[in-house]
Amino acid sequence: MEKLTATSSFQSLPIEVFWYPASSQTRHVVLLLKGIYGVHEPTGSNSWDNQLISTNADYNFICINTARVKSDTVTPDSKEAFFGKTFSEECDDIIRAVELLEQNGLLPDNYILTAIGNSFGGTTLLGVPNLLTKAQAVVMIGSGCGKSPTTAKPLLSTMPDEEVLLAPLKTYSSIFVFIRGTEDDVVPKESQDKIIAAVKNAREHVICDIAGTSHNLKRDEEMAEEKRNMLFSKILRYCMNSK
Repeated sequence: MEKLTATSSFQSLPIEVFWYPASSQTRHVVLLLKGIYGVHEPTGSNSWDNQLISTNADYNFICINTARVKSDTVTPDSKEAFFGKTFSEECDDIIRAVELLEQNGLLPDNYILTAIGNSFGGTTLLGVPNLLTKAQAVVMIGSGCGKSPTTAKPLLSTMPDEEVLLAPLKTYSSIFVFIRGTEDDVVPKESQDKIIAAVKNAREHVICDIAGTSHNLKRDEEMAEEKRNMLFSKILRYCMNSK
């Protein structure tokens, strides 16, 4: 793994970019975007992103810790770390991270991109239309496209209108996969349905409703992580092998 640092438009704070090269040469690159305020920890072996990387070493992976305030009193995965940051700045961090990898010659020539966004990570994909359009496969996990009119949460409060966010999906023409739990009480089903309905021209359009599971796709604690990770790996392999 190689760690690089870019500079954000948000207070000129650092963006942490993690490049996991494949075990053998390949053009396939997988971009993993975690949920709101999420942190990628290379040593966090039980997290879904690390499990996906470790069980699919034949692909290149990108993980990003977008810019946030860090101090003795503010944890990096808290909303306080993002006070004052806009949705647009968060999306710009993703663009800058990928551009940094390109500038350093780490991305293969004519690389084939698969983008996987968990919850708010999928929402930010809508805010980077050039990357979304480039992707040969897009996987969203419980993502939404709207916001509560009363929310004051950083990033969420500055999201654009649904019409603006959904516009890139209307012309997306490759593989689209949406995974969600039927008992999700975090992101409203109608918000998820709007994303699904916006994808009209995808070559493949796959919806996975996981019965009895919550927003994080858990039904119970027993074997929950293992089952979820197996599902993600199967979906990834499906996207890579689909012709």
